[in-house]
This record gives sequence, structure tokens and C-alpha cells, in this order.
Amino acid sequence: MFWEAYRKVEKGTEVSLEEFRSNNELKSDVKEGIIELYKEVLNEARRLINEPDDEKLFLELFRRNVIDSYLLQELIDIMNIIKNLHKTDDDVIYGLLVRIMEDLEELFYSVKKFLN
Repeated sequence: MFWEAYRKVEKGTEVSLEEFRSNNELKSDVKEGIIELYKEVLNEARRLINEPDDEKLFLELFRRNVIDSYLLQELIDIMNIIKNLHKTDDDVIYGLLVRIMEDLEELFYSVKKFLN
């Protein structure tokens, strides 16, 4: 599920900004992928720490040295973007796709390392 969602987001990085702006189906798929990827990673993190509040979950992951302070801030930023995803300008979303993918992938592997 993680990699399926990751690939949905990745499709947005494979086109130009102009194509991203004009292709509503692609934009919709990418936004759906971002939400799925975020939920998938948080579900994994909640296997480690049972905390329903996303921000508190991130803080606890940091406190337990699962993630570093940089990733903590990145995840809080991503959380805030996702909360307003459908109101966020297409140019902003496009500009953040790689960052979102990299940060969520880093969290995914950090959690997996602690679960194993």
C-alpha cells in the first residue's frame, strides 16, 4: 500500500508544472496519493506509539529518538499542508511533492527499523 501511494505522488514529479496545473485527473490522483501515503505512514507509526493526534505522535517519535528534530519539523509542515490540501495552490503542492515523498519515506523506514 505504501509504494502504491508513493507511486501516485511520484507521477506528479514526472510532469512539468504546466502539465500538473492543467491535468485535473493527475492533480486529483496526486492529492489522493499524498493523503494515502500520509495515512499509511502514520498507521505504521501508530503500531509503535498509540497516539491518535498526529502532532503528538510526531513529538513522541522525536522524544523516543525514532526521528530527528529536522524530520519532526518537516512532518508538522506536511501535516499542516495535508489539512488544507484542497485549498492549497497547485504550484505550492507541485513544489513540495519531492519533499513530501522523501520525508514520509524517511518516517516509514525509521518506524520500520524500530518495529523490527
